[in-house]
Amino acid sequence: MIEISHQTEGPTAAVVIVEMTRGSTTELARLLRGAIGSGQVDVVVDLGGRLDASSDLLSVLHRCGGQLRALGGTLSVVSTRAELRRLFDVTLLSQGFAVYASRDEALRPSA
Repeated sequence: MIEISHQTEGPTAAVVIVEMTRGSTTELARLLRGAIGSGQVDVVVDLGGRLDASSDLLSVLHRCGGQLRALGGTLSVVSTRAELRRLFDVTLLSQGFAVYASRDEALRPSA
C-alpha cells in the first residue's frame, strides 16, 4: 500500500509524505515524479517496518534525493528497521538524504 499526504508546517512550507509499507517501486517512482513535478521539494518517504529494499527501491530513492537537492529541497527516508537504516549507511545513500527511525523525527524542524 502506498499513501500520500501533505502536512503543512508553518504558513507556506509543505511536506509531502509518501508511506510505502507495501507496493511497487514503479508506483513509488511515479508518485515521487509527480510530487517533484508539481513543485514539492520536501518529501518524506516512510518505509515503516518494511523488511527489504530492492536495488530498484534504492535507485529510486537515490535519484529522487538528487533531484530534490538540485531544486533546493530535501528527501527524508523513515524506516523503523535498524537493518534497513544500516543498509542506507553502508551503501552511502544516507549521504544523499537523511534517514530517520521515526516520522516524528523526520518532521522535527532543524535547529
